[in-house]
Amino acid sequence: MPEHRARRRVLLIALCSFAAAALAAAPAPAAQRSLVPAYFYPDWWNAGNAWYRMCDGMSAAGGTPIAVMNPASGPGTAANPDYQQVIGYCHGRGRQVVSYVHTSYGSRPLAAVQAEIDATYAFYPAIDGIFLDEMSTDSSTRTYYRALYAYVKAKPGFHDVVGNPGAAASTSWQLDAPVADQVVVFEGTAATFSRWTPPRWATTRPGQVVHLVHAAAGPTAIIAACARSKALGGGWSYVTDDTLPNPWDTLPAPASWSAEARACA
Repeated sequence: MPEHRARRRVLLIALCSFAAAALAAAPAPAAQRSLVPAYFYPDWWNAGNAWYRMCDGMSAAGGTPIAVMNPASGPGTAANPDYQQVIGYCHGRGRQVVSYVHTSYGSRPLAAVQAEIDATYAFYPAIDGIFLDEMSTDSSTRTYYRALYAYVKAKPGFHDVVGNPGAAASTSWQLDAPVADQVVVFEGTAATFSRWTPPRWATTRPGQVVHLVHAAAGPTAIIAACARSKALGGGWSYVTDDTLPNPWDTLPAPASWSAEARACA
């Protein structure tokens, strides 16, 4: 028995060393872009409002950053001129804006999701694409999400598709199919993110992998999360000091947002 335990211990050490080496070999992105779930109202008439401050301060070192708007857990029932205003403002600063639609992990009727995509483009023709929330990680839903991807791509103008399962699938099927142009492989607290180890594939696609981190308490924690996101091969990120139940309903305080713009770049 002692000999068996010793061999098992050696094997475990070897496996851990292999995993650490694989993670260390992951290509860190040269720079990151911001992808912000901007679930706060665009009160653009107020000085220092969050939407203008967000689009002014996004990290764009790795390319064009993206803001996710969410008028009413979807497009709502009519166009909102305040969202139209901030889309124009963000475009003027070289940012893209995509709009929220949820899919209930592949169980929501396809026609209902397509109707919200139609409404989004009807209300906001300048939109840059769709944020498919509650995306499934199960490859058995590939056909469902392929249909939605093709539906968005057939729209006029810009049609980026960001998928948010909030966790990493076991394989890269979402990007390989493809069913999304970018995919959120982590959504959770800074404390969890500090211990999280992604699957190997999620460290090798920096142009397509997104990390969304909340409950980072102040600039120091935000900077640490940005550094870890880069180390894990994340090409897109957003780190906030906001917390549950809705960690995306405010932008970080000015000092924290400025720190993030520098660190996640």
